[in-house]
Amino acid sequence: MSIVRKMILGYILLIFIPVVTFGYYYYSKLYDSVSRQFVESRQKILEQAYSNMKADLARIDSTQRMLQYNPYVTDYLDGSYETDSESIYAYNRYINPVILQSLNISPEIDTFRIYITKQGVLPITDRLLELSALDEQGAGATRMLRPGQGKWILPDSKVEAPPLVFYQNIYNHDFTEIVGLLELRVGSELIRKFYRATGGGDWTAMLLPPEGELPEREGIPSAVDPATWARMASGESQTYFINREVIVNQLFIQELGVRVAVIGKVSEVFRSIRSQEIVMITTLAVLLTLLSFAYYTLASTITKRVLRLARHMRNLNDDNLKQSISKEDKPGRKDEISFLTETYNSMLLRMDELINNVHRAELRNKEAAYKVLQAQIKPHFLYNTLETIRMLAESNNDQEVAEISYWFGKLMRYSLSAQEDHTVLSKEIETVVFYLNIHKMRLQKRLTYEVDIAVTDEQMSCPRFILQPLVENSIIHGASVTLRPVHIRIQAAETEDVIRISVSDSGIGIPEDRLLQLHSRLSNGEDVEPREEAEGGVGLYNVSERIKSFYGGASRLVLESEEGKGTCLTIIIAKGAASEHANLNSRR
Repeated sequence: MSIVRKMILGYILLIFIPVVTFGYYYYSKLYDSVSRQFVESRQKILEQAYSNMKADLARIDSTQRMLQYNPYVTDYLDGSYETDSESIYAYNRYINPVILQSLNISPEIDTFRIYITKQGVLPITDRLLELSALDEQGAGATRMLRPGQGKWILPDSKVEAPPLVFYQNIYNHDFTEIVGLLELRVGSELIRKFYRATGGGDWTAMLLPPEGELPEREGIPSAVDPATWARMASGESQTYFINREVIVNQLFIQELGVRVAVIGKVSEVFRSIRSQEIVMITTLAVLLTLLSFAYYTLASTITKRVLRLARHMRNLNDDNLKQSISKEDKPGRKDEISFLTETYNSMLLRMDELINNVHRAELRNKEAAYKVLQAQIKPHFLYNTLETIRMLAESNNDQEVAEISYWFGKLMRYSLSAQEDHTVLSKEIETVVFYLNIHKMRLQKRLTYEVDIAVTDEQMSCPRFILQPLVENSIIHGASVTLRPVHIRIQAAETEDVIRISVSDSGIGIPEDRLLQLHSRLSNGEDVEPREEAEGGVGLYNVSERIKSFYGGASRLVLESEEGKGTCLTIIIAKGAASEHANLNSRR
């Protein structure tokens, strides 16, 4: 068995299997314990929220007692006032203030009504109505009201946060006859407040019937699977349970005759057990360290030969090139380490040869640097010659020759004098304008152009000659091949995420088959025919690759064209990549 196989087998038996087994066992125990503690704490939160809602309901219930023990209210409902004027005066003077006080105490009340049960009592406004105005749902709910007890109902239990309605009878002074029926309608905010108190966030609360089949309605959490929904529909008395990946806490609300279910995902439990996870990770790390040490001790007896080879490598330097490593292996042993030792000895011999080659290469580099220094004389001579031509043209009042000499000199200086392969966007655009001016001088009215730059950071770093091949493509394949005027537009704009620099022309466009080849070339880097080098395919591909290499990320070159209408080349630069290269350029 090879050394690699022995090491893999030892790692699996001594480290991997024990650590994974212990981690799984520990995590299972932690999962069960924390899940149980969590659902119990959630149940206590639900009970506390229910206690708070009971207090709110009791406060609203107390409105009936304020009315019952107010003699003006009972006298009015009992028909003690003989004339309408007396009734109106009593209502405005004594009864309406009581109603307003009740509404101030319980702002949750949306509608306050008292239905009059006795004949001859004057109805006033929409708060004192005849019993015939009571709807069928209210009439059915109050038919079996007991003395001294009220009843809460949910008029529409299918909505997520239903409103509530409270009914209770009002008796005369002697409690021998019902003189009115109190109706209080409470908006949905009370139930929403209760929902928020149950936990909110990723937890969903909903009101359900006490037992039986659950009604179908929208808003059921997507995490609730059919098995959990069926278990909730069974109406079991268990206050909470965990079904697969779902936690359900339940509580019966006696006042409303419904039960509330709070539903959440099991994954939410582990947001609160980070400390337990740290303990588990630390324990596993310590165990892994101990087992790794034991494994290292065992493996070191097998890898001594590798260590001897490593020591020899560490002692190796330019002044101490040992041509071979002493062998302490048994004769005739043929394994990976013996092969490595032989290869290492061959490498040392090869290194000695390469060092001699490096010295010779350094001499050749010095000679090449001298030739480069000599070549620098030629660009300076070219600049001086072009400047002389421009000065002579200006002295002879030949403005066109002067301008084209100036533009060409700028292009040559930009092309030949650079020490680095990158520049800034504003400099690149300025050079392209010089290039366009030269071609416009040649093509006259057949060529027009415009430059629209809307980029805040014109000092953004960019590769040199990244726009000139695109403009050259528009001139050669757009303007030079047709006699009609062609307009070239250079536009730069930015959004929050990208910077777009486009070069578009109104030339003849690109045929569809040729456009497909160029798209394949730009996206996949596929091989192209030799003729494409003369038609711009290689130039566009080089620009595309330079953009991807310089900016990285999602930066790219996009080609769009329609035959007979024109072509648009767009450089898309990701904002993050542009900022990174700009900062790098500033540090340089």
